[in-house]
Order: sequence, then C-alpha cells, then structure tokens
Amino acid sequence: MGLVLKHVEQTKSGRWQYRRRVPKAVSEVITKREFKKKLGDSEKEALAAYPRFHAEVEREIAKALQQVEHGEAADRGEATEREAYQVALARATELAPQGTDWITREAIIDRIVSRYRQDPETLDPIGATDVDRLTINLVRNGGIATARPEPTLEDAKKLYLAERRGKETPETFHRFEGQVNRVVDLTCKALGRDPVLTELTRDDARRVRDFMLDQVKSNGERISPSSVARYLNGLRAIINHAATEMDLPATFKSPFNNLSVPQAQGRGSVGEGEKRDPLPPAVLKAVRERICHSAKPDLALIWRLLEGTGCRLAEVTGLRVEDVETTGEFPHIKVAWHENRRLKTQASIRHVPLVGDALEAAKEALKLPREGNMLFPGYGRARGSDAASAALMKHVRAITTDKRHTVHSLRHNMKDRLRLAEVASLDQNIILGHALGEVGDRVYGGTPAKLRVTTRAMERALG
Repeated sequence: MGLVLKHVEQTKSGRWQYRRRVPKAVSEVITKREFKKKLGDSEKEALAAYPRFHAEVEREIAKALQQVEHGEAADRGEATEREAYQVALARATELAPQGTDWITREAIIDRIVSRYRQDPETLDPIGATDVDRLTINLVRNGGIATARPEPTLEDAKKLYLAERRGKETPETFHRFEGQVNRVVDLTCKALGRDPVLTELTRDDARRVRDFMLDQVKSNGERISPSSVARYLNGLRAIINHAATEMDLPATFKSPFNNLSVPQAQGRGSVGEGEKRDPLPPAVLKAVRERICHSAKPDLALIWRLLEGTGCRLAEVTGLRVEDVETTGEFPHIKVAWHENRRLKTQASIRHVPLVGDALEAAKEALKLPREGNMLFPGYGRARGSDAASAALMKHVRAITTDKRHTVHSLRHNMKDRLRLAEVASLDQNIILGHALGEVGDRVYGGTPAKLRVTTRAMERALG
C-alpha cells in the first residue's frame, strides 16, 4: 500500500506534493485558491517534510479564522473601538494599499458610505459601525493621521483573559472568566462607561468601590467588604497587567492601587479566622453520626478524611489512588497538582499523615468500585468539590443553623487539636498547607523527615 497522508498526492511525474484548498470561511483573508508545496521525490522525503508544512498551514488557517471572527464581531458592534481599529486597519490596507491615488480612495469610501443613509449637511454615514467609520478615515487619511484608540478596561479584560485561556481546565477557566466579567461589568456600571485606562482617576476608583459596597445579594443582604476587597484585587490585577503588556505611558499608575475598603459597622474586630468556627463536640458528633448512617458511602469517607486530616475539601475529592499510601511506616496522602485539580498555593502541595480513623477511611476508600484513577470517582471531577460541599452541608444544616458552622470548620477543629497538643507552628502549617515563612522552612528538608515529625504531631493531636 502506498503513502496515505491527508492533502498529499502523487503527481504524474512521481513526485509527492501537498495540495489543499483554502477553506471558504477564510477566503477573504487568505486570497490564494490553495496551499501547494512539493514535499519530495520519494515517500521518505514526503514523510519527513509533511508534518512541518501541514502544521504551518494549520496555523495560517487558525490565524485567518481568528481574524474573520474578530471582523465579524466588530461588524456586529461586539468589539471595542481598539479592536475595531485593528480590523479597519487590515481592511483599509487591503482596499487601498500604499500608493493608491486619491480618486480610487474616494471611490472606495463612496462604496462604504453607500450602505448607510447620509446626513444631508455633512454627507457622513448615519449609524455606521466603528469598523466602517474607522476604515473610511484610514482610507482617506492613512494610519499616521488616524490615531489608534487608547485601550479601555474592556480591552484590558480581553487581554487578561487571553493570557489565561489554555492554561486552565475549561471548567476552571469558565469560572475565572465569570468572575472577571462580573468585576469589569460592575466597574463599567459604576462609571457609566467603558473607561479609557489612562483617564481613570482616584475619584473613579472610590466611586467604583462605593458602588460595589452598595450591591445587594439575592438573599437581600449587602455584599460584604471582604467580597468587595476581592473584586478590587481582581480589578487591580487586570489593570496592572495591561500597564505591563499594553502601550500605556511609563508614568501610568492604577488609581485602584492601595485603595482601602471600609469595614461594615460592628465588624471591624472580626478577623479572618473568625469567619468560621470549629464545630462544637456535640455538633461534630451529631453531624458525623448522621453522615455515616445516612449519606452515601463515598461521602461519609470524605467526611472522615476531612475530619482526620484537616485538608481542604477539594484536596480530598481530588485525590487519585496513587496519592494514597496506607502501608509502610508513615501512611499518608499526597496532596499534589494534577490535570483534574489545581491547588490554592504552593504550600498546599504536601504529604499529610494518616492516623487513626483517617487511615481506616483511606483503606476503605481504596476498595470503592471505580473506573479510572480517582479515589472518589463521583467527586473527582471538575466542580466535584462543589457537589460534595453541597451534599455535606445538607447534613450539617440538619444539625446546626449557625452560619459559622460549615464543612470548612473541620480545618479549624484540626487547628485547635494541633494547638492543644502543643504542636510547633511550622509543623501545623505543613499539615494544614499554610504558607511557610522562612526560606529554609520552604526549601530544605526531605519528605521522610517531615512525615516522621508530622505523624508524631498528628498522633498527639488525635490521641
């Protein structure tokens, strides 16, 4: 059987060539009829040359498709003025290349203007899209005379998202994109416009902050100052990224930098650790009994592991079978980054000892029926921790209605146990995945030694 490669054919002379028609969808961008290239005189030469040229063609088509999509979005009015300018510049260059005489340029402009009604006095097109308006200016005056629009917050947002796209799982990126869109939408509503970045003022920043603080959640409560602080952190990241990556003046500084968020009256003394309370012994016992007797087996095992390790919920639901070691001198679970689960911080990557009931729960979890390598197949997926949280919280709320009592309270229970057992702060942080202060604490020391120390600490805390 001869050589069989997509878009490859043998000519009458016996040579091998790549031949592929330009897709109709990009024919306005790629003006030639087909991609054509000699690959070699033999099958061996053709096989060697094919991958590189085929990849070049795929990249050119993908780039052209992106241009077409941007152009269509601009024509629909869905692009920013800066994006519309890029589309208009490409069209003007194609319609009136350098050296085109003014009579031809005016004829091109007349064709564009003819699509619209004209102002009887100025003869300007009424309701022209940004792309057509800018194309007219560029054809008539050229790129030097028609300044590129200054970047706006919407431009900064799109660049920020483009940099993150492809670096996350689709589900994670979708959630991130929603958060970014909400922050930018609130900002534009507060200011009544899509602001030009270099025109933002400190007064604008305060207005945005106060507008966010006035937002009301679906339950009728006002949004918390801590949520507004998170929104502003996201907004700062978007703008500061644009300051680095876009052609902003070197003197530009975001007016949102160092913008404080007033605490709600009566909440100034509430620290970060007071937002959740440990579950009281009676509540903890009642919730555990309810879950172990009423919940699905895998959910009950997740609860027992959370209670016995102090791990975050996503760290447990994202465990793989290979991350669980129940034999040897120091049984443990390995909390690691993988394709199905990202971690909160670098310090989150760690080995957590399995002691007492947590070890028994891990052994039982390994016996669960499964397809694939996730320890908890029902929850080891995108948003699986959210599903587990919702299911567990139903049981928690059946016992306690205190808003400070949640699944996350189990981490506070473990923190208290470690403190009462007089475990050193460094060892507590290693177990719980908190940031480690000194460079030596973060970098030096082997896993076996750390496991030996943390296992003893857990035995004291749970003993």
